[in-house]
Amino acid sequence: MKDVKIIRKTAPYLRRPQANVTRMMRDVTIALVPATLVALYSFGLSALLVILLSILTMVVTEYVYYQIQDLNNGEGFQLKNKSFTLYNFSAVTSGLIYGLTLPDDTAWWIIVVGGALGLFLAKLIWGGMGQNIFNPAAVARLLVVVTYGTIIASTQHVDGVAGATALGVQNADPFSLEALSSYGLTNLFTGIGIPGSIGEVSAIALIIGGVYLAMRSSFEVRIPLAFIGTVAMLALAVGLVVNVNPIEYMLFHVLSGGLLFGAIFMATDPITSPITKPGRIAAGFMMGVVTFLIRLFGAYPEGVVFSIVLMNLFVPTFDYFKWSKSSFTKRRILYFIGVVVLTIAVVLVGVYYAR
Repeated sequence: MKDVKIIRKTAPYLRRPQANVTRMMRDVTIALVPATLVALYSFGLSALLVILLSILTMVVTEYVYYQIQDLNNGEGFQLKNKSFTLYNFSAVTSGLIYGLTLPDDTAWWIIVVGGALGLFLAKLIWGGMGQNIFNPAAVARLLVVVTYGTIIASTQHVDGVAGATALGVQNADPFSLEALSSYGLTNLFTGIGIPGSIGEVSAIALIIGGVYLAMRSSFEVRIPLAFIGTVAMLALAVGLVVNVNPIEYMLFHVLSGGLLFGAIFMATDPITSPITKPGRIAAGFMMGVVTFLIRLFGAYPEGVVFSIVLMNLFVPTFDYFKWSKSSFTKRRILYFIGVVVLTIAVVLVGVYYAR
């Protein structure tokens, strides 16, 4: 048997050898420009303040952390800290993503606390860039939802986003299309007149950003395709059995909430996503399943961030060298199809008893 050399390298793992972290992070920032412009148009100055404060919080948190770390190591103060990732856009990109997941009138102290704790708990304590197992922006957003959900709800927010969101309306009866009477599919696609997290309201803006990243090979396209495709598949199956238009029901779940944003800009983080192609498809599939289950049966109208952080925990399992493969075999394809069919059956049984 031919010996196979296993190369263990610090993440991030990039698809193209000539690519680098700075280029990749810069591409993500550029890809977020359409969503940012829609946010500024829809929510005005308040959205700009949320974005700037989110970026500033994460940048300052990382800078202060590394300065304190240097002092503890007996090193003198250096204005240009060697470990600070401002220079490769990492902290800036995380801050921008975090800011775009927030409502436009989120209290400034909630932004600061969520951003600082998110970056510290998800990235810095693990050793910094390339060592973290959680997506910093996702953890920061999750902390805001879990810790300050009551405060946000008391200011007429639903699911931690401004106004009665489409998923918030849908949550009252998840097996109907009542939300479409208030927010049409065209509105959800363009973002016009849609309340929600400032960067998640426009599907077309997010799709444009995703296409740009795919063309630049700056993200792993299998993860968002599996993630979004799984939600679409499950929504279509449910729509067929609950006496609603299945196509409209599927499109509603794909276009509403933070699915597109999370699938394109958070789940594809090269540091916290699996290395192999089958692992990426499996992770995207599981994210889609968890997201859809929370939307249908959970206490929260949305489950994207929960699913991303949860799957971050299982990435070492997907990448475990004893069973991880770089490609699908026929047997693995059959197993995967069996899992998909079983998942659809379980969801439909749940729908039958929940209605």
